[in-house]
Amino acid sequence: MSKILYIWELGGGYGHTAAFLPVAQQLKQQGHEVIFVLKNLEYASTLLGNDGFPYLQAPVCWPGTHAMPPPASYPGILKNVGYSDETGLYSRVCAWKTVFNYLTPDLLILDHAPTALVAARSVKTPRAIFGTGFYCPPRSNPLPCLRPWQPISENELLRTESFVLGVINSVLRRLGAEPLAIMADLFNVEENFLCTFPELDHYPKRNNAIYWGPSIYQSGGNEPLWPSIGDKRIFAYLKHDYPRLDDLLQQLKASSHSVLVHIPGTTPAFIQKHASANLHISPQPVKLAEISRQCDLAICHGAGGTLAAFLLSGKPLLLLPLQLEQLLSSQNVANLGAGICVASEIKKPNFRSLISDLLSHRKYTLAAEDFAKKYVLFSPGKQALDISNRCQALAQQEHR
Repeated sequence: MSKILYIWELGGGYGHTAAFLPVAQQLKQQGHEVIFVLKNLEYASTLLGNDGFPYLQAPVCWPGTHAMPPPASYPGILKNVGYSDETGLYSRVCAWKTVFNYLTPDLLILDHAPTALVAARSVKTPRAIFGTGFYCPPRSNPLPCLRPWQPISENELLRTESFVLGVINSVLRRLGAEPLAIMADLFNVEENFLCTFPELDHYPKRNNAIYWGPSIYQSGGNEPLWPSIGDKRIFAYLKHDYPRLDDLLQQLKASSHSVLVHIPGTTPAFIQKHASANLHISPQPVKLAEISRQCDLAICHGAGGTLAAFLLSGKPLLLLPLQLEQLLSSQNVANLGAGICVASEIKKPNFRSLISDLLSHRKYTLAAEDFAKKYVLFSPGKQALDISNRCQALAQQEHR
């Protein structure tokens, strides 16, 4: 039996944990121990309790009070989350090393966990990166620009990358570990589980990539309970901090459609304020496999596994990204012709008109159906099994 650590350090929501859960369940069935080290424990018991997976709080950087400039590349993201401070980064890296030393894992699974990646360079444990690819850029120098629509020069990318690389290498030298020659060397690991499709990759010019397909947590959650009145079925997965949430719910309530909305952790008072005969709100997750088959249209912020589930069911999407990773995913779907992306800069979107457009023009559904046909043989269950088998082989390398 091997001990495997799943590590999540950056990002929000419960999508990261849920994406790895099918793999963890396979590993447990194979007799391995899986321990989750998570940035946010808010939904840990909900997601992991039934399977009895142990979980710990990850060493993370507390967010500052100052507004940060929009990152132009992955090093810019790191600079905004504590990589401008060598002392703080060194402390967090040492905390990760303490986690590794106490738990003695046979394999590290790293999901948007750059500081754990830095710490792992000073240990011999095999490493695998797991996720959509946003936090595992192609191996280039400098790393690619994440805002190609903006006039950002290569020199600007190099300046930011050189600064962050210097901070990381100072920490590595203090640990007695080999420094990075270029930033891309951070991502040299034993396996990269790139869990997406080429059309949905945040980096469109990735060469020689192996795509494992999206990780979709289909079985968890409650059965969908649709309002009994309404023409079309619309499902929405929304965050409580979406700035135009109230306006969107009011326009959905005023529509002629049956609407089911999942808002994680929302309160009874909020539900009472916005629910109606044709609009139900659930604070608990609903089964994604069921909801993606039953709905006619999905509305979400653009998380990779969520939008992939609806595309694989041939359903068009209205996408409301809250941050850069979601924006890039949403633009990919819009480029496929399978949805409409509403950038956060648009202050007063006409949601009712956008929804009418998506439901009345068959081109969006046809584009989603074409995508579904292309990947009709893709099986989330087989993907989870394939990844777990590879994890098992990597962990056994540690024993050998």
